[in-house]
Amino acid sequence: GGDRSRSRSRRKDSRSPSRSRDPDRKKKPDDYGVDTMKITDDDAAFILGKGGKTKEKISRVSEAEIELFERDLILEIRGSKLQRRRAKKYAEGVMAQRTGPVHISTEYDDGDLTMLQVPQEAVGFVTGRAGNFLRTIEEEWQTLMFFCEVGGGSRNKDYEKLAIFGDTRGRRGAELLVLSAVETKVP
Repeated sequence: GGDRSRSRSRRKDSRSPSRSRDPDRKKKPDDYGVDTMKITDDDAAFILGKGGKTKEKISRVSEAEIELFERDLILEIRGSKLQRRRAKKYAEGVMAQRTGPVHISTEYDDGDLTMLQVPQEAVGFVTGRAGNFLRTIEEEWQTLMFFCEVGGGSRNKDYEKLAIFGDTRGRRGAELLVLSAVETKVP
């Protein structure tokens, strides 16, 4: 009967039909376009990450297609306006980590950002060896995460701010994992 499918469709909300036909996703959004970013040699290596992992992560979280032309040092971003905006923002955040703390302003939030205060003494623990713990959470919840400074970087250094980018569900999942890790360090 029709009823059963209706009650079931409410539950499968998280996997919208547009996503399920991923491989043959031919229909492009109306505001589909291409943006390019000029990057440096060092940035290119950083954006690729180990085996292209970082680039894939940016692409996965932003849902944009990303192409890195190493010879020309150009990052090409394809997708809807919002997907491109997010991908650009994520790429900039990743590149900024190379040279120091990432500065994040409020216009960074496209409905894809959760900010978390992590007590100073738990920061190393949350980051993990070589950023391992954060990377694991990013994998599991399809998020992008890094520590950052907000606005002018506050004087209060008891806490570090952790930025979590992704969809609502991914950000919640990542947030809970970080909080429980903090909890073991700072009850």
